[in-house]
Amino acid sequence: MILSDRSEFSNCISMDSDRQFIAHYQNLTLKSVYQPIFDHSTTQVGVEALVRISNRQGEVVRPDQFFHSDETSYTDKVNVERLSRAIHIRNFAQSTVRHLDLFLNVLPNVGELFATKNVSDGLLAKRLLELNLSCQQIVMELVELNAISEERLKKAATSLAKNGFQIAVDDFGTQASTEHRVRYINPNIIKIDRSVMLNFENGEHLEMEKALELANQIGAKTVIEGIETPEQLAAMQSLGFDMYQGYLLAMPKPVDLDLRLVI
Repeated sequence: MILSDRSEFSNCISMDSDRQFIAHYQNLTLKSVYQPIFDHSTTQVGVEALVRISNRQGEVVRPDQFFHSDETSYTDKVNVERLSRAIHIRNFAQSTVRHLDLFLNVLPNVGELFATKNVSDGLLAKRLLELNLSCQQIVMELVELNAISEERLKKAATSLAKNGFQIAVDDFGTQASTEHRVRYINPNIIKIDRSVMLNFENGEHLEMEKALELANQIGAKTVIEGIETPEQLAAMQSLGFDMYQGYLLAMPKPVDLDLRLVI
């Protein structure tokens, strides 16, 4: 059963001893961490929410393996993604960075579901309103996996954008995050994968040049992911990226809470 109404979500969500929202699904526990995103002057402009998954034995379950595995059912992928998004938003809403942008990963096959409903009447939009957050703060990152229907994914992205959400194509340069998807979806933001940066470091400049030209052609902002050294940061700043993300700048961690806002 795919979780769809508020009571079903509420039954899975609780608060831990650190006053952070967490979720339980089957034998899994879901927690939020956030990696800061910075502009060209290294001023923080947003955070990307990332889920940390563990099983009943306390063992870490890698999110990429969970979501990419053919052994994980479609229903489980949808439910874990939706629950992750729910706790990410709740924790962000009671944080000291709630005035910034929140980047949320969206599986394309889950994102397609936004094409089948009125976004403004959905649980996501209603919850944002209740938490005094705006849709304009939320960046829906379409990850690099294949969609069942690119046409339905485009319809979903268009519907989200019409309701004020920002759209990003994540990990550009890998798997399904291609020029075709970018031109078809027409996102506000292109997040360029670390592998493209590493190729640039090794003297292979064409892929990076094409990615930046593509962003310029459609009027999209750019984020470079995976910066781990000062040399990489300097090289990417010289290329004029809009935003920067990586372990050199900040590690993912639980968000700091504004105790005036803790529910």
